[in-house]
Amino acid sequence: MAALDPEDIQLARECRAGSLPAYDRLVAKYHARVFAFLLTLTRHRHDAEDLTQETFLRAWRKFDRYDSKQPLLPWLFTIARRLSISMLRKRKPMPTPEPEQVVLPVEQPDTSIWRLAEAQLSREAFTALWLHYHDELPLAQVGKILGKREGAVKVMLHRARKTLAGHLQQMRNQPPPLPATPPPLPSIWNSAQTTP
Repeated sequence: MAALDPEDIQLARECRAGSLPAYDRLVAKYHARVFAFLLTLTRHRHDAEDLTQETFLRAWRKFDRYDSKQPLLPWLFTIARRLSISMLRKRKPMPTPEPEQVVLPVEQPDTSIWRLAEAQLSREAFTALWLHYHDELPLAQVGKILGKREGAVKVMLHRARKTLAGHLQQMRNQPPPLPATPPPLPSIWNSAQTTP
């Protein structure tokens, strides 16, 4: 189990006592990570924004249920996941717009592997991969967030890695794509066409 962050322990204690400045610090600290997690689940920016706000409101109202012996971020992820499932169940089937890509900072060299994972894996497998490798959560916490046993998470991650490895190998074996436009002719050909 990951060590508890002393700052999180203090934030949780203050939030439980009703401190709005502590709540503001909590939101500032974890907003981006909860939003990114929800974007991986919903794949729609607007839904992720709404659910992120609802996650923090729900956390504020339910701080009395938070177990201070557990890390704070997985608790927030669990609330976020449950809210996203609830939203998806309530939503009436309607034509869905093209799903948004997960927004990853441009400076990260591993952005393309995350895009491949998002395209090739189920939402649940992608979420498990994201939580374990991107957010660096232990398997037990990933399992708790996803409502699965640790062994099931291990299997899911193994299969996800195997699927991604297969796609990467397939991409390596394909010849590079041809350019959309032919390369320019050497200058000797250009001058020969202009002289009579």
